[in-house]
Amino acid sequence: MTLPASVMIADVELDVERYELRRGGRQIRLERLPMELLILMASRSGQLVTRADIVRALWGGNAFRDTDNGINTAIRKIRVALGEDPENPRYLLTVKGKGYRLDAVQASCAMEPPIAPPSPVRVLVLPFENRTGDARQDNFCDALSDEISGNLGMLNPEQILVIARTTSMCYRRTTRSIAEIAHELGLDYVLEGSITRDTGRVRVRAQLVRCLDQAQVWGGAHEMTATDALDIQKTAGTVLADEVLPALAEQQRRMLARRLPIDPSAHDAYLRGRYYWTRRVHFDAGFAAHHALNAEDFIRARGYFETAIDRDPTYALGYVGLSNVYGATAAHGFYASSQGYPKARETALRALELDAGLPEAHQALAGVHYFYDWDWRKAEAEFIEALRLNPNHGETSRLYARLLLVLGREAEGRAQFERAEKADPLGFGGSRLFGLVQAGRYGEVINEFLAAGHGNRSPLVYQLLAIAFEVQGRYEEAVDATVDALTRCNEFARAESIRTVWEAGGYSAVLQWYLQDLLTRRQKGYTSPLLFAEIYARLGKPDEMFHWLDIALAERSPRLCELRTNAWFHPYRATKRFRGVERRVGY
Repeated sequence: MTLPASVMIADVELDVERYELRRGGRQIRLERLPMELLILMASRSGQLVTRADIVRALWGGNAFRDTDNGINTAIRKIRVALGEDPENPRYLLTVKGKGYRLDAVQASCAMEPPIAPPSPVRVLVLPFENRTGDARQDNFCDALSDEISGNLGMLNPEQILVIARTTSMCYRRTTRSIAEIAHELGLDYVLEGSITRDTGRVRVRAQLVRCLDQAQVWGGAHEMTATDALDIQKTAGTVLADEVLPALAEQQRRMLARRLPIDPSAHDAYLRGRYYWTRRVHFDAGFAAHHALNAEDFIRARGYFETAIDRDPTYALGYVGLSNVYGATAAHGFYASSQGYPKARETALRALELDAGLPEAHQALAGVHYFYDWDWRKAEAEFIEALRLNPNHGETSRLYARLLLVLGREAEGRAQFERAEKADPLGFGGSRLFGLVQAGRYGEVINEFLAAGHGNRSPLVYQLLAIAFEVQGRYEEAVDATVDALTRCNEFARAESIRTVWEAGGYSAVLQWYLQDLLTRRQKGYTSPLLFAEIYARLGKPDEMFHWLDIALAERSPRLCELRTNAWFHPYRATKRFRGVERRVGY
């Protein structure tokens, strides 16, 4: 059963989306484990939930933990929260020798809800059209629309929902009308623009269109200098705010202005750097490192971010960009984490020093706490602060969702993935599939892909499919997905080599080929020890796997933060030795 966002259990409201329990509008404190169990039982309203079901859902089927006492304690705390008499419960019933049943669950709409605030206005910034005849401006056009989206999304997140960049990119050079796009995404406004060349001078044009009646509510054209590119962002943001939020506070306008640098050329460099960073970061880092996908996009991004800071040393977003690159390149396996994450921390802190209210800076620092410090408490605090400042920042929700899944808080993690989906409806698929892989739901990943058909999907989708197919023993399809992913990354030679090895010797030969490739690469330069631990896990060689895990722990390999949800280690999780490794990571 799909659980609604909010349900009633007698006179108690369970708000799944907010992860809260309330009676009469007042919050009832309930710890994480009892809350997860309550959500599970509410989703099975009136049906038996066995103790085995509970162990699988809350502990991943780990019978080595003291699950009996844990279940009994959680049941007792739930009954206290519901105001039940433990000796004569009315709602949470024990079925002796079987499990439990939760009665009296109904949709919360049965109660008179408080007057809800109006739904946020949905806005899409289309990729700016490059009409200059200069293909070098394509990247700037894309990045300009991306940055405008980010700026508008911060104006008033409770009342303006700006659809994220990934979805916007799906409509590049589209033949669909604004009415058709609005219908597909449920939009209220579309901002579209173009860059043209006229007698040697470049001009930027933009217009804000109200989808209801296709009326243009604002339009502007400016000479294409970096200063005027910034003016486009300021003007579009101000006009949109005046159109849909007449009471927008001056403080919010100042917040938008603060994101822009003193030197316009710094902003130009930042936009170009963000384009290359975004293009590469939406890969599975493990797949990218395993197949040695090149670092060209990261290198370009870093160069542009450094240029932005050189032009304006007070530009906080430039430091955020550098922090992102330093962390991502370590996570993608280009060098040891000790070479990247200290710099990622330093630049994130510098960004916060310049602008403590910058959500991207809080997210960057959260990434350092998550991937390098393995400090879940600090990472969560920074994620929460970033989302407080900009609830519509999909990237923060996606990464926070991964942390929540690692901590076993699957219901909260799903809520964050759903939150990201609202901000990025078309680009979210690959990220949500990543969440399903993390949660061990490999069959769902495959079924969802097969149901959607083989369209023009992102490399990430095929990278995740390769994992799901291999875990389920569907090796030919795993090879096909790997080849598709590599082909979409322009790694044609490697894709062909893997296909040839598969046809000659089957999947065991493919895994051995991967191992030999790693050994060869390690002789030439840095190769993450976690990659060796993963390949030995896939080969079924635990001694070698634990040897390399020890080296990865000593090095603080970034992806160890997701050791618990790493598909390749699932067969070993119940062993005492592996639980010792988990404890060293901090679980």
